[in-house]
Amino acid sequence: MKRKIQGLLLFRLLLGVFFLVLTLVVQSRREGDLLAARIQPLYFFAMVIFLFTIVAAVSLKHIRHLERFGYIQLFFDVEAVTVLIFLSGGIESLFAFLYMPVIISAALLLQRRGSLLTASMCSLSYGFLLDLQYFGWISPLQIVADTTHLRDSGTYFITILMSIAGFYLVAYLSGYLAEELRSSSRQVEKQKSDLRQLEALHRNIVESISSGLLTIDEKGTVLFWNRAALETLGLKAEELRGRPLQEVFSSVNPVDWSREVPSSLSSAVRSTRRKEIHYRRPDGEDLTLGYTVSVLQEGDGGVSGWIVIFHDLTHLKAMEDHVRRMERLAFAGKIAAEIAHEIKNPLAAMSGSFQMLRGEIQADSIQSRLMDIVDREILRIKDLVNDFLWLAKGSRKPGRIEDLSVCSAIREVVALLRSRERVSVLHRIRTVFDDGPTLSLDPHHFQQILWNLLVNALEAMPDGGDLSIRVSRSSRKDSPVPEARIDIRDRGQGISAEIRDRVFEPFFTTKQSGTGLGLSIVYQLVENAGGRIEVTHHDEGGTTFSLFFPIPTSSPLQSNPRMIISTH
Repeated sequence: MKRKIQGLLLFRLLLGVFFLVLTLVVQSRREGDLLAARIQPLYFFAMVIFLFTIVAAVSLKHIRHLERFGYIQLFFDVEAVTVLIFLSGGIESLFAFLYMPVIISAALLLQRRGSLLTASMCSLSYGFLLDLQYFGWISPLQIVADTTHLRDSGTYFITILMSIAGFYLVAYLSGYLAEELRSSSRQVEKQKSDLRQLEALHRNIVESISSGLLTIDEKGTVLFWNRAALETLGLKAEELRGRPLQEVFSSVNPVDWSREVPSSLSSAVRSTRRKEIHYRRPDGEDLTLGYTVSVLQEGDGGVSGWIVIFHDLTHLKAMEDHVRRMERLAFAGKIAAEIAHEIKNPLAAMSGSFQMLRGEIQADSIQSRLMDIVDREILRIKDLVNDFLWLAKGSRKPGRIEDLSVCSAIREVVALLRSRERVSVLHRIRTVFDDGPTLSLDPHHFQQILWNLLVNALEAMPDGGDLSIRVSRSSRKDSPVPEARIDIRDRGQGISAEIRDRVFEPFFTTKQSGTGLGLSIVYQLVENAGGRIEVTHHDEGGTTFSLFFPIPTSSPLQSNPRMIISTH
């Protein structure tokens, strides 16, 4: 209502200025005096209109009853038009049509009821003016043009009758159109509201789903994304806006989708089968994403682009690999138990008999050298049987849990490796202890884990090199529990991507003399201890095995000064 009243005031002001300027132009062309007494009432009339309009505009913000205020403004307009008709000749005035805009304004402002009331005011005002003029009680001015006074009653009657009929006709039509416009406006507003609610609902649904969603146009440019897409991809909105999809997923080509998705409109809503791609986030984390592609249809059924829905399968893939690996370990454990029982007893008898025979042979003879070979091979078989036993017992709970200092245990294993000559003069072992965690573990199991990983790292560098061991603190995104992290890195040739997922499988090895049980035992021992192990290949060469163990709340991580110990 307030906006409509403001429009009415503005329209009145512009109309008053227009007629005032028009009168001045006509008067100047007649070479008359612009300040002549004849046209001074017109100036006074214009000044009253301007003043009343300004006062109404200023006081509008303080008005509470806007409808009553609107009737006052319409009444003023009706009387202003009546005064203008009086100034311009009465019955012969050319400005009687100005009642029509006032009636139309009333219809827009106050609907049909207001337009009919305004039409009644116009009829009374105009009829009363003409009656006064007819009976000679008033004499209208001829400011705009010279007119002749008419005294024909028929002319007056017809003018009043036709004018009143026109007023009410315009009032009815404008009121009807105003009500239809109001009804249509309400329907439009309701539809807009419903559309906004529907849009908000759809947006909330899209933003709430855990899967990433991308909308792609026919050229492969990203148009829309949801919050899960940004979180999964590790990108910001400005980094994704207007970017070709192939720059985000290098192995995906939108051109190929048109061949895979049926082209017929009846089946265009079908999506392609789920595929998997590898994606590297900006922070360096490698993800496995599963995605499907669906056709984005226009309202007429045409194809306008694609919808890509994807989700992170990295943890699921890791779980699948873990389950598959544990199944193989369980199967290998059964085999190991059977083999250990079948071999251990005959091996003990052979070893005892061999020691008795060795005492009867001279030290430097050929038989002594052959005995050394047999002794070495028997020890090798013992080690193999022990590995089998470790694999068979891996599913059991640790026998003895103690508070173990990780740094001290690493020093002991390194010293043991040197004492058994597993570390050559070409190897350099460098330990970096950023923290000194204390864990609740089986010391024997933890020693076995470190022994196998360090031996593998040394064997990966037969020509020597640097072996680094770092102890630090870590935390997972999905867990508030802090972890102790142990990184063991060698400078060997590394592990290729083709076999990286198989290194923990039993009986899988790349060594000519290996059994393929060492890393399987490590994996099972780490799993039983409640930890996890990860493998990282470095492009510049070498491999890092990272161990993660949860730090007990009863044994908080002790922050020590940074210690670097290099062994040459």
